[in-house]
Amino acid sequence: MKHLWFEKGGYANKKARYFLANNFNPDNIKNIAVIRHAALGDQVITRPFLVEARKFFPNAHITLCAVSNYQYGMPSDLADSVHIMHGPDMKSEINLAEKIANIKNLPEQDIIFDLAATNRSYWMTALSKATLKIGFPYRSILNKLLYDVAVFRSDFSSEIETMLDMLRIIGHNPEYPLDFSYPNNTDHKNISTPFIVYFNGASQESKMYPITEQAKLLEKAVQKLPEYQHIFLEGLNKKEKGGTLQHLTSHKNFSIQPCLELAQLAQLLSEATLVVSTDTGIRNLAIATHTPTVGIFYSTVPFRYTPSYEYHHIVMNADASLPSPEQVLSGINTTLQHLKTS
Repeated sequence: MKHLWFEKGGYANKKARYFLANNFNPDNIKNIAVIRHAALGDQVITRPFLVEARKFFPNAHITLCAVSNYQYGMPSDLADSVHIMHGPDMKSEINLAEKIANIKNLPEQDIIFDLAATNRSYWMTALSKATLKIGFPYRSILNKLLYDVAVFRSDFSSEIETMLDMLRIIGHNPEYPLDFSYPNNTDHKNISTPFIVYFNGASQESKMYPITEQAKLLEKAVQKLPEYQHIFLEGLNKKEKGGTLQHLTSHKNFSIQPCLELAQLAQLLSEATLVVSTDTGIRNLAIATHTPTVGIFYSTVPFRYTPSYEYHHIVMNADASLPSPEQVLSGINTTLQHLKTS
C-alpha cells in the first residue's frame, strides 16, 4: 500500500504501482502540472487542491494549465507558472499543427493532474510527457487509455473532495476546513449590520432564477427579515442586472450592488451573513470564503458542488421543478436559525 492508498475505489496500472512502491518520494517531485479548463466557479474550487499539492510536494514547481476562453478567476496566484491552451475562442486563428505545438510547449512533468476531464484536457494529457498521469474521468475506459492512476467520481460527491482524492490516493491527508486562500467569513462575525447577498444569474440562462421570482423573494425577505440588509448583486450580463428591482429600493434595508471586480467580490461575500444564489460561480466563491449559502437548484445536480464539511442549504424539488420564492425564503430562515444556534 506504500503511496497507493486504495483497495477497490480507484485505478492504478502496473507502471504506477511499481513507481509508487519503489521510486516515489513527494519531496523529490520537481515538476507537477494541474490541468483545469473551466469557468469561474470551477476555477475557485481548484484552489484547495493547489494549496494541498503545495504541502505534499514542497519542492515542486507547479504549473497551472488553463484554456484561453476561461481565464477569469483562475488561481494563478497559487501556481508558479501558467500554461494557456488554445480554446474555442481561437478556433479561427490557429490550425491543428499550432494546436499540437501549443500543447507540447508544456515541459515534461513528474506528475500531471487532470482536473478538467474535457476533450481538450484529454488531448493535453495524451500529448504531454509525464512520469505519472492522474485523472478522474467519468468513463472508466479512459483510465487505461490516458491515466496511470485514477479516482472514481460521482454526481453525489462534492467535486472538491473528488479532486482531493487524487492526492489522497498517493498518501496525502488534506487539512480541514479547506484552505481556499481567500478572505474568510469567520473573521467577520462581528459586523454591526448583518446582510444577505442575492444573485440570480448564471452562465446559462437555463440555470438562472427568473427575475420575476427573484423579485417576489426579495419583496418577502425585506419585510419578514427587517433586521438584515438585503443586497442584490448584479452580474456582467444584461439579464443579470437589477433594473426591474428598483422599486424595492424604497425599503431602507434593500440595495442593488453593481458588478464588482473579483477581489472586491470575494471580500463582500466573505463579510456576508448568508449568500443566496443559483448554481454559479458566485455560490462557489461564497463557499470558498466559508460563508453559508442557500443554493437554488432545478436544472443542475446540487450534490457535486455542495461540500459536507460546512453548512450549506439546498433548495430543490424532486421533480426538478422551479423552487418557489416561499421555498427559498424557508431555506433562508432555516439557515439563519442554524447559524444562531451553532
